[in-house]
Amino acid sequence: MSDIAIPDRWSPRFAAFFGWYAERQLRRRFHAVRLAAGSRESLEALRQFAGQASVALSHASWWDPMVAVWLHLRFFPERGNVSPMDARELSRFRFLTRLGIFGIDPDDPASLSAMVRHVAARLRAMPQGTFIVTPQGRFTDVREPVVPRPGAASVLAELRGMPAWSVAVEYGFWVDARPEVFLRVDRLQTPADPRRGEWQRTLQAGMQANADALAEAVRAREPGRFETVLGGGARVHPVYDLWLKLRGRGQGIELDHRRSP
Repeated sequence: MSDIAIPDRWSPRFAAFFGWYAERQLRRRFHAVRLAAGSRESLEALRQFAGQASVALSHASWWDPMVAVWLHLRFFPERGNVSPMDARELSRFRFLTRLGIFGIDPDDPASLSAMVRHVAARLRAMPQGTFIVTPQGRFTDVREPVVPRPGAASVLAELRGMPAWSVAVEYGFWVDARPEVFLRVDRLQTPADPRRGEWQRTLQAGMQANADALAEAVRAREPGRFETVLGGGARVHPVYDLWLKLRGRGQGIELDHRRSP
């Protein structure tokens, strides 16, 4: 019998369907999803990695799990998944267990060791399993310092040799009435001494550096520093856009924000 509150039931077929649903929602709710330069190469390295891997995602909003599902199915769909979630929330959406999500009680001191045992067992059964986690454990403003909880570091220490990738996420407005998703992906350097304390420091420093680099790129508002992977067609209003087209003029607001003399 499992020693966690709600076990996961990873289903590749359901994950593929939900990945399609996640992309549909992102298209509807956001103007664009943009990857910072170098992120595609980091995602390709994750896809090609032959063993188990960990993905540490920053936790800025309700949309983060949806973004994680979409990112998974878009860029490394061959990999399995196991992810923790507050059991009280998961009990309301039990279908999420088929995405590899299991439930724990974050307020129970025994949940940490139970989570480590469960993730280790699940990943050892998946030749290309992926542990996707939000180490901060709560919603945090992107301007706050990154402070991971010990769960992710404990799993990485248990499964020695498993590498980790950091995914920084921001949501903001550039050129449209709808917000945009900004992502930056970077592989973290495995510490020489892969015990929990060293992994904790590695996660904190690596996630912070990744978040800072993404924030600087978003503030710069330079589209050349990003690859648009979803959406991105600038617009003001459908009727006004049509009027501009009929008059043979450009559509929407241009991203190229040249300064006036």
